[in-house]
Amino acid sequence: MSFSKDINYKTSEMGQTKIHKVKWVIPQINKLFQSSTHKELRSDAYENILGDNDSTFNLKIKLLGRENDIMEIYYLYPKTIFLKTVLITNLNQFQDQLLVQNEFATIEANSWQYLFTLFKRDIIAAKGKESILQSNGSLSLQFEFYIRTDVNVAYKNVSLERLSCDFESLLHSESFFDVIMKSSDGYEYKVHKAILAARSEVLKANFQHNTLECQTNILESPFESATLSAVINFIYSGKIVKIDEIPESLLVAANYYQLKELKNLCEEALHSKLTVDNVIETLKLADLYSAEILKQKCLEFIKNGQAKLIVKTEGWAKEESGELIKLIYKYVIDDGKD
Repeated sequence: MSFSKDINYKTSEMGQTKIHKVKWVIPQINKLFQSSTHKELRSDAYENILGDNDSTFNLKIKLLGRENDIMEIYYLYPKTIFLKTVLITNLNQFQDQLLVQNEFATIEANSWQYLFTLFKRDIIAAKGKESILQSNGSLSLQFEFYIRTDVNVAYKNVSLERLSCDFESLLHSESFFDVIMKSSDGYEYKVHKAILAARSEVLKANFQHNTLECQTNILESPFESATLSAVINFIYSGKIVKIDEIPESLLVAANYYQLKELKNLCEEALHSKLTVDNVIETLKLADLYSAEILKQKCLEFIKNGQAKLIVKTEGWAKEESGELIKLIYKYVIDDGKD
């Protein structure tokens, strides 16, 4: 039983994004569920009409369960890329249904990536329920892969543009400053109590009581100048610099000063840079500093077909935390159940 002839592949350009659209029609899906031999279905052997054979997406379906009632969908690409994925089922000529949409993230080259799980009960619905099959009994899956050539993390300013520029100018002019922040490597920044207190509850606490900082108007920071200067710039302007260079230390600083928006941006930056080699260290960082969104993304990355590769990395070999290993096991093997 061959399905490769039912693959259609199209590519287009949109700005800095290259869009690959692959339509996979699997005829007589009911026979596939009843088959005792077909446990895995691949789309590797198809003709790419663009002639770009070294950069096409391959697809795979794995049938699981005693009665082939679980269908896991995977994809593979021959290069490491920054990718957004969309999976749609075509119900008929005029109606589609979105199954899943994953935002941009780094995808490893030549490594099967988990995309979505379909269940037989959803594909072949019981009487009276809506089925996602076409009228001829075929399952039509449309994959949309968006590859970005620019992998810089996108962000939005948290302040109005004019207000942001005005406060940034105030910072750089050092006008009317009333407190000095010192980095751990000796750099000094002339800043303003009112702005620091308005943006960070941690910094605000330094000026509310009879503390040494309140008496001397000097705040000692545990962070080096590269990190502290970026944090201060964010406090004043809502703009974040160096997030692609030092996202780890900025995450730690954002957590320390309770800067929620900055912390969210750092989690997004670290998520976009996840690889097989760095996911364990990133998970440890997320767990240590309560970066729950990043922690979840790391666990999903490990679970989605990456575990066998990750256990061969240096980061895994050096990992000694039983709690972290237990966390990974619980999520990957036990589906997060208690």
